[in-house]
Amino acid sequence: MTRKKYANFVILVILLLLSAPFSAFASKELTAEGAFIRDGRMSSAEKAGKPLDRLIAYTPESPAFYAFAELHDAPPFTKVRFTWEFVSRRQFIAEVEVSNENNGSDVFVYSTLTQKADPWPYGVYKVKVFLEDRPEPDAEIDFTVE
Repeated sequence: MTRKKYANFVILVILLLLSAPFSAFASKELTAEGAFIRDGRMSSAEKAGKPLDRLIAYTPESPAFYAFAELHDAPPFTKVRFTWEFVSRRQFIAEVEVSNENNGSDVFVYSTLTQKADPWPYGVYKVKVFLEDRPEPDAEIDFTVE
């Protein structure tokens, strides 16, 4: 091998070695196992799929509770399950399943609980957020009705 061909070969090998980490990063495949929840929160409403504000307490006359979670690194149609509990009375309220559909891998997902007729009872409530079929919650959100 001539000196010039050897130098070209060395340069090519160096370029390949330097570009390998970038190629692996660019082709990262999203899986439900790698998805995670960050920053569960309550809000008074949603606007364009995002929380309007951040609450820790509602009034008994509040028309609805909104529980939000930031979903990250999730493939399309990742299931997110919200369970609603009235902690003060040790009472299960509801379970709601949603997904990020095809809206992206880093999005807000949310669940709403509406009151039918009577005011909300005073006390402590909890929303647990689960990704896919995980047995342990990925986030827990506590709030009160005062």
